[in-house]
Amino acid sequence: MASFERILFKSIDVLFNRAQNKHKFEGIAVTKDIVYDAEDAEECSLDVYRHEDKEGFKLPTIVNYHGGGYMAGDKKYRSGIASYLVDKLDVCVINVNYHKCETAQFPQFTRDSIKALAWIKEHAEELCVDMNNLYLMGDSAGAQIAAHAITVMQNHELAEALGCEKIDVKLRGALLFCGPYDVLSAVNSPSVLDIARGLGNKVLGINVRKKGAIDEYPLKPYLNLLDWIGDEFPPCFIGHTKYDIFCAGQGERLMAELDKRNIPYLSYYSTKRMDYHCWYLALKNRSAKKLLAELVKYMQSMLKGEVPPTQKIVYGKLPQEKPEKKKSASVETKEKEE
Repeated sequence: MASFERILFKSIDVLFNRAQNKHKFEGIAVTKDIVYDAEDAEECSLDVYRHEDKEGFKLPTIVNYHGGGYMAGDKKYRSGIASYLVDKLDVCVINVNYHKCETAQFPQFTRDSIKALAWIKEHAEELCVDMNNLYLMGDSAGAQIAAHAITVMQNHELAEALGCEKIDVKLRGALLFCGPYDVLSAVNSPSVLDIARGLGNKVLGINVRKKGAIDEYPLKPYLNLLDWIGDEFPPCFIGHTKYDIFCAGQGERLMAELDKRNIPYLSYYSTKRMDYHCWYLALKNRSAKKLLAELVKYMQSMLKGEVPPTQKIVYGKLPQEKPEKKKSASVETKEKEE
């Protein structure tokens, strides 16, 4: 029987599928369902997007991990954003599927993300992927998976602890949207219908509502990718929104860690009420177009070898600080006398 959380995230995919994936882009070739792990072909496959007239040309490549609360989602639901980026940037985009947590708990998603990258590296010539111009991208759970994969590749201790193979892949950048980068704070944050802790139960395979359960969880030291970010973490484009019901405040946590290490990033932060979790995927939405325009500009610079300096863009109005109340004359006089 499907859980409430799986039904919720599956419903999101279905309800928003037309807004996100029904836009037509001409001349894009898609090779679907390439298996990257023969031991589990049903779960571990990927789709490759590129221009038809660039078949056989080695291209800069974006490897994208879809969201879905680690419970639902599929690479097919990211066909819109993959096609958009191919159309605007003339890159190769690879959408990756991975295990869902109702059949495999953490850290299987991270292991899958590394397996996919290892397979892409091994088959780079036939895929015509430029491994010297590689980017990781993800939204929601996929953003966490992408960022966690980066830390795993840069930390042998972390890779060994999580049972991931060790691979040497140099990344040019990361494109991260609405992710739970601090997993422990995300699990313990207040949420509608207590969804966060419900997801935590499924993802970790423990009862996170039980006092002390997380402290006793053997992989607790390896959960928060923020604890493992080093100086080699790549430049980032970070998309986040004030009205994210799942991951509000998580983008700021990631930015704080990057600031400590002087790692450049572009933060695109929306304060518009209708800019929900992963709003940018609805490609024709006015607000989505604003973020996507900035993303294209950012990637155009990166593809030319120019890393933009840290920049913080706010779409919408920042909350106004309340003015201090003016003190009465009698209070002011009293303070002066004291």
